[in-house]
Amino acid sequence: MFPATIQKLIDLFTKLPGIGPRQAARFVFFMLKNRLMASEISAAVENLNKITFCAQCFRAIEEKQEASLCSFCADKKREQNLIAVIEKESDMQNLEKTGAYRGVYHILGGVISPLDSESPKNLHLKELFKRVKNILERENKCEVILATSTTTEGDTTALYIERILSPLKESSPNFKISRLGRGLSLGAELEYADEITLKNALTNRK
Repeated sequence: MFPATIQKLIDLFTKLPGIGPRQAARFVFFMLKNRLMASEISAAVENLNKITFCAQCFRAIEEKQEASLCSFCADKKREQNLIAVIEKESDMQNLEKTGAYRGVYHILGGVISPLDSESPKNLHLKELFKRVKNILERENKCEVILATSTTTEGDTTALYIERILSPLKESSPNFKISRLGRGLSLGAELEYADEITLKNALTNRK
């Protein structure tokens, strides 16, 4: 129906989360009428090749950043032995807006699906275990906040993490695993929670 170039772009847009064929087509035809914006989008997408990830928490950073660490992991004023484990980077941005958290983060890169036994392999779980182990060996004190969403997948992920970290908890009395407290309703995703709710969830973590 559409020229091949337009259809190809529509097909690519529909692969984005939450984007259907009609919305994808609107995007494409909008850019077709606004060639300057289309060029800017194209350049911005091309510049994604310059993005890498923090070697410690997996936050997106510019390649030129020193020591391959993001600003949080490199900040000595933040509590490096307090780690909030989150599903995706947008969750980190929401927690930062609360102003109630001064620790660091560990981005899993997704959640565990109860229906997919292979899904844990796609997350940064081994890196989390190693990171916590190194902190305990160095400082003998660490807290991991399981800041996953209160969805079935988020709860499954949190329980899985508790299980894999349990050997460290058994061997170190100064290692604490906590969950976000009351304030998040059942089934809520961190990405869409408001700042006050998140602040209460952090303050009342258990």
